[in-house]
Amino acid sequence: MHLDDTQDIQQRMKQALSDIGVQGSIMLASEGINVSMAGTEEQMIAARNWFNEDSRFAGLWLKQSLSRLVPYRRLRVRVRTEIIAFDGQDSEALQAQRPQAPSISPDTLSQWLDEARDITLLDTRNDYEIVSGTFPASVHMDIKHFRNFKAAVTKALEAGTLDKEKPMVTYCTGGIRCEKAAPWLLENGFREVYQIEGGLLNYLETCGSRHWQGDCFVFDERVELTPELVPTGAGLCYHCQLAVPAGTQCRCQLGTH
Repeated sequence: MHLDDTQDIQQRMKQALSDIGVQGSIMLASEGINVSMAGTEEQMIAARNWFNEDSRFAGLWLKQSLSRLVPYRRLRVRVRTEIIAFDGQDSEALQAQRPQAPSISPDTLSQWLDEARDITLLDTRNDYEIVSGTFPASVHMDIKHFRNFKAAVTKALEAGTLDKEKPMVTYCTGGIRCEKAAPWLLENGFREVYQIEGGLLNYLETCGSRHWQGDCFVFDERVELTPELVPTGAGLCYHCQLAVPAGTQCRCQLGTH
């Protein structure tokens, strides 16, 4: 998807969705759109209908989940150079030239893990997200921000942590980071790379806690979800970004990191 009128879309979208009453965070860039929004069932149907009026968004896959609370305080529609920073050096033309990495369903990944297939399960998330939960069999990049991903892969190859010849499955919370990471890995010589369709949230909804350990960090007011996608009640430490159990103090303030 290419958008060459992001400023116009931003104004129209903000007005329309504000009138409908949904809240959330929407990011626009020339490379596409990322949508996270919440509201009543009626509001979400109206929002979906509004998106369908634009042929560029009519096929947009919006992953739906139920929540007792609206996990956003307001509606924000922002225009960015990139949907998510990937070190800032990639042009849209370069990204478009990369081979598309295929997706596999959550059930397929769960089956592969049942079979103990010889694959690399690569967690592309930030280190503070991984503290909440992860696949124990994963390789972690130990990064503070996704823009450090490329350098971390180079370091892991030098250390022998990653093998370009071994099949790889990448994952992140909702799939948006893997849309960039997986094609880049293919472009840089990794033989067989997949991504989980819909990311971790889709995996947990489909497969629950099978092969998963812990909870799931999310970038909204819920902060952290159980494998059943129910908020844990955790708060966010604004010093180190960790999810902190309700009624407790973060380890960074206790000096125990």
